[in-house]
Amino acid sequence: MSDRWADVSLRTKITIVTVFILFLGLIVAGVGTFSVLRPMLINQQNAALLQLRNDPMRVLGLDAEDRRLTQDDVIAANSQYYVAMLDINGDVKFDNARDRNTSTLPSIPPSTITLDWVRENPNSFVALRSPNGARWQSVTMPILINDVPQGVLLIAESTARINQMVAQYVIVFTGFGVAVILLGAALTRILITTTLLPLAEVEKTALEISRGDFSKRIMVASPHTEVGHLGESLNVMLDRLDGSIEDRERTITQMRRFVGDAGHELRTPLVSVRGYAELYRMGALQEEEQVVQAMGRIEKEAIRMTSLVEDLLALARLDERRPLELAPLSLNQLAHDAALDTRAGSPEREVTVVADPADPQVLGDEHKVRQLMTNLIGNALIHTADGSPIEIVVSRPPLSGTAPGAPAPVDMVRFEIVDHGEGVPEQLREKIFGRFWRADNSRNRETGGSGLGLAIVKSIVDAHKGTVSVHETPGGGATFRVDLPAA
Repeated sequence: MSDRWADVSLRTKITIVTVFILFLGLIVAGVGTFSVLRPMLINQQNAALLQLRNDPMRVLGLDAEDRRLTQDDVIAANSQYYVAMLDINGDVKFDNARDRNTSTLPSIPPSTITLDWVRENPNSFVALRSPNGARWQSVTMPILINDVPQGVLLIAESTARINQMVAQYVIVFTGFGVAVILLGAALTRILITTTLLPLAEVEKTALEISRGDFSKRIMVASPHTEVGHLGESLNVMLDRLDGSIEDRERTITQMRRFVGDAGHELRTPLVSVRGYAELYRMGALQEEEQVVQAMGRIEKEAIRMTSLVEDLLALARLDERRPLELAPLSLNQLAHDAALDTRAGSPEREVTVVADPADPQVLGDEHKVRQLMTNLIGNALIHTADGSPIEIVVSRPPLSGTAPGAPAPVDMVRFEIVDHGEGVPEQLREKIFGRFWRADNSRNRETGGSGLGLAIVKSIVDAHKGTVSVHETPGGGATFRVDLPAA
């Protein structure tokens, strides 16, 4: 049974439940009304009988007011009622049965409605039954002639009229209930169909998405309904899913390009090393000078491969998002150390440090921040002419204002690597931080590095929740600006 119910559609389930609730409600209303209606009608009948008890002449013969109560008066009584004259012991002396079927008239048990009982219960109603099972309600009153008790007068009325009214009520209520149930089922079906109509659109959109069309979105007619909320939630989910798929495809593309570029970068020096080794093995290098030159080239390519592998490992570690060893660092001190290292490696270069007198501190990983400066200075050395000066500027940028309700600005410390070379065209300033990207498309390793230096810079800055950008140096050149959170 539960399996069959689970296979029923939502529209049918709601319709069945609604009809069932209407049915229960009508049953409760019908039973409640019936339990009130019949006693109310009985009470009305009793009230009418009580009035007849006080004025019995309305049901007796026409001459009853002018003379004593006689047998003819009782026999001539209104046939709507059953009127009987009882003796003082409660036995029927005569009644108005006339030619009526006695099985339909009430039966009065002998010696029950006596004169003494009537006197003791002056306002009591007596319920009687006829042989065919019909119910009667009756009132009694003593009959006195010259203050001498003569017997008991009984006036009874059948409850058939009440039963007929109740039966008519049941028929009308049943018809009304059936109409209400049918109308409720129809209206429920229409309401559910119109309300759930957007679900058909959701189903259609989901089917198209399952076929690979991730650009589809659900049209939300009213965002304030449950279906509208569902549509908006699904659209948000689809936006994120679409973005995730695009990111995944972009990542796969970047990974393929990364692997291809890395393979190309490693293959080229390996080809050179292998070529010189084969020349040596074949005896083509006869002169000692040729051997020394070949060994020098092999050593140079090995150093280049080592540098490339180290850069790749550095990027891999940064991609793993390993926790940084954060500590307060003096950018002034790091800038002076970087300048000394640069002068030691390139004595012909003029490297100037413009320190901040306040000696601002950054919260960073010392090894990573030093590598950050080294890579930026190395990039400046590669892309500027020999003898071109380089400046390292340390400063603290002012806090920018924020809109009301926006997060408070983060206090940052800035350092800039300023060179005076050819600069970076504006259209390339976002691309230069990509992996294996070079402005020199010829991949000449004599004029450029591996193409990973600035990518490592970007990864280190991102790991520190900072920013890096490139700007034009006044008078020509490039200025690489790095902002890191202050300690």
